Amino acid sequence: MASSGDEIDRNALIDVLTDLFLAVEGAKAEQLAQVFGNVVLGFFSRLEDSARLELAERLGDHQLLPRELALRLAEDEIIEIAARILEASPVLHTEDLVDLAERKSQDHLKALAARLNLTAPVTDILVRRGTNDVLRAVSDNRSASLSSDSFDTLVAKSRKDEELQESLVRRHDLPPDPARRLIPFLSRQIRERLDSIAGHPRLIQLLTQCMADEVKAQLRELGASQTQTESAINAVTSGEATLDEVAIFFAKNDKPVDLALLFSRVGNVAETVTTRLMLKGDDAPLVLLCRALELSPAAFAQIVKMRSRRLRLTGQQAQHSLARYEEMTPEKARAILSGGHKAAE
Repeated sequence: MASSGDEIDRNALIDVLTDLFLAVEGAKAEQLAQVFGNVVLGFFSRLEDSARLELAERLGDHQLLPRELALRLAEDEIIEIAARILEASPVLHTEDLVDLAERKSQDHLKALAARLNLTAPVTDILVRRGTNDVLRAVSDNRSASLSSDSFDTLVAKSRKDEELQESLVRRHDLPPDPARRLIPFLSRQIRERLDSIAGHPRLIQLLTQCMADEVKAQLRELGASQTQTESAINAVTSGEATLDEVAIFFAKNDKPVDLALLFSRVGNVAETVTTRLMLKGDDAPLVLLCRALELSPAAFAQIVKMRSRRLRLTGQQAQHSLARYEEMTPEKARAILSGGHKAAE
């Protein structure tokens, strides 16, 4: 009846066959599974979407769903149908998953990425082919095994993806080397929450060590360049160089400590204050100080670039800072500062 050309209610037939399939247990169930698969595959191409969806919903995680039928459903272009099989079917082999991962759409890959106990041959393909949504889904799947190469790729692609960074940080199996490469990319928000979200204490230890190493490197650099810094600042105070020239030089060479010292000397402000302003997320006090010193917008733009790199500011934040600087006049900035405005603190 199923294979004939006669008009029949195939949806009703699927209902009856599925009810029968689910009702039988034991040895007979295995025999019936083969017959069930042959019958359904015989008219599979003529099944309506709703019938295929019902099959996937009712049999997606069934241990005896015929493998060939599972593959046909997993390849379905309607992702709601395919996802039921890709995420849960126990009858698909690793080679099936590898083949599907190599050929199917990003929606299929995302569904597959949520599957429990994925092996490295499958996740390698998902990481290589997947968009950011797929990469996040793979990283969020704690039961998925990831190779060293996949971890390296995920870390590299997480540079501008905070969600992916957090997914990686939460993994207990993140190896030390990829973890070290991940740390410089971490956003300030993730660093601040690392104690509560890190999947392994090793990450916290690595971050602490890296931060200590960074401070030591800055101190070594400061000591090595102290003479050059003093000479540059003296050139400004003596009129041999302009404030703009030295500020741009320090900003382009990523020297926030030197900039803070420059503004401290020129503006007669405590160095502890200017250092805090230089590395503070809120730029309002820095705008006031630089405007009061009559630093040009071009020089301030270089400082914004440096701060954006160090503080991981967004492009919108940087543009807002530049716009605020353009709107502020030196006279207004000096008036606010001399009046003891809170923004100067």
